[in-house]
Amino acid sequence: MADTKSLKEQNAWLIRAAMVTHIVAFAWIALEPGKLIKAGSVELGKKLEGLAVPGSASLGLIVITSLMLLGLIPPVWRDRIIHLRWQNPLPGCRAFSEIGPKSSHVDMQGLTAHIGVPPTDPDAQNHLFYRLYKPLRDDVGVCDAHRRYLAARDIGTISALLVIPLPIMAMIATHDIARAGWYAALLLFTYLLCAIAAKNYSLRMVQHVLALTAVQVLPSSAPPVP
Repeated sequence: MADTKSLKEQNAWLIRAAMVTHIVAFAWIALEPGKLIKAGSVELGKKLEGLAVPGSASLGLIVITSLMLLGLIPPVWRDRIIHLRWQNPLPGCRAFSEIGPKSSHVDMQGLTAHIGVPPTDPDAQNHLFYRLYKPLRDDVGVCDAHRRYLAARDIGTISALLVIPLPIMAMIATHDIARAGWYAALLLFTYLLCAIAAKNYSLRMVQHVLALTAVQVLPSSAPPVP
């Protein structure tokens, strides 16, 4: 049975963990690393642990900040940022023309037997893919890949939004252009890693849906009802 929580609710703790990591990284860059070390590992650990305590003001601020950052970017723009495609960024737009034929475990002949000749238009492909995805969305493989895709996409989007403002703030705080530059490069690298992970998870989700659809029993070949 599928989890009663939505995929985004299941990913909430990952988004919060990413926000805490960004806070720690910014503090490390903006402040002298030696000052953080002098604070003592035990004391520092307690402060970081306090950021994630349910009901705490810091956790509330993290949640609000993440909601605002993600709320600024519509889902289609998040997909554009992650897939680096302006037109038809969703992988479903290429499900039958690229992803399915290139996958070793998708039986395209079996798939065609179920759905007929698939469309080539990107929008039509995405609409058809969604129709196939909806009844299979609670499958373990499909659900897991989709959940991981959404998590990587949203964390990557947050990292992309912070690539410019946080290094500028760090440079103002430290007056160290080199340190701010390295920080910007780290944020950019984080975004790229998330983009690669999200793309791979999205491909896996599409492949699972197509593979499961291809092996379904055709109505004409189903055993007779006794």
